[in-house]
Amino acid sequence: MAILKFALFIFFWPGDFVSRKMGTTAEEDGGVLRSFVNMIFWGALFLIAVSPLFAR
Repeated sequence: MAILKFALFIFFWPGDFVSRKMGTTAEEDGGVLRSFVNMIFWGALFLIAVSPLFAR
């Protein structure tokens, strides 16, 4: 269970970090900001990691 909690902490960290810096909570914005930041962060990381596979 500790491994799962750590994985979730890592996965949600980018959005939580931005939310804390902006001073908002998940209740105030419904988690939309956190979800958006996480989607952009992990999507960009995935594209950077996968792009060498398709580079010619």
